[in-house]
Amino acid sequence: MMKKVLIWISILILVFLGAYFSLPRVLEGMARYLIVRDEIEPAAAIVVLGGDDNGERVNEAVQLYWNGYADKVLMSGGPLAWKLTCAEWMKRQALIMGVPARAIILEDRSESTLENALYSLAILKRLGVRSVILVTSPNHSRRAKNVFQKVFSKENIKVMSYPAQKSDFRLSGWWTRHEDTQLVVWEYVSLVYYFLKRI
Repeated sequence: MMKKVLIWISILILVFLGAYFSLPRVLEGMARYLIVRDEIEPAAAIVVLGGDDNGERVNEAVQLYWNGYADKVLMSGGPLAWKLTCAEWMKRQALIMGVPARAIILEDRSESTLENALYSLAILKRLGVRSVILVTSPNHSRRAKNVFQKVFSKENIKVMSYPAQKSDFRLSGWWTRHEDTQLVVWEYVSLVYYFLKRI
């Protein structure tokens, strides 16, 4: 009897140790799943989504612009504060970084990722755009690409995801930082929501 008890205790200890040491890899894998970075090619426009608070998305988009990946940059984001919109705020940042005003297009009504896609599509259709590079934060990139691909596929517009490479979001140990934990949890909740809505 004692021998069986010791065997079960040993098994439980091994299971616990296995779970304990593999947990960081599992958690990191969960966050890594949220990140989609495609092989990109020159496109008709770069679409930048509002929503970060450090300018990382605009920084990435401007680098793509200067590297010749597109000659138009569409800033997508609605109300921010008072009469200022995310789109206008991102435009100011891009102008400071040397992007000419003629290269910048504003979509300043959207208040969600789905609205980003819908309102941006209306603008891009008028311009005859057939391909875009989608720029957002890494943790937001899978959901953003899923939504844009679903909306843009109706017009056969190619969507390439290229999230900010220099981001405050860090994969390693994300569960130990309050801000990153909030981002990951929010993305999984949102993915389930969009899945249920079949978006």
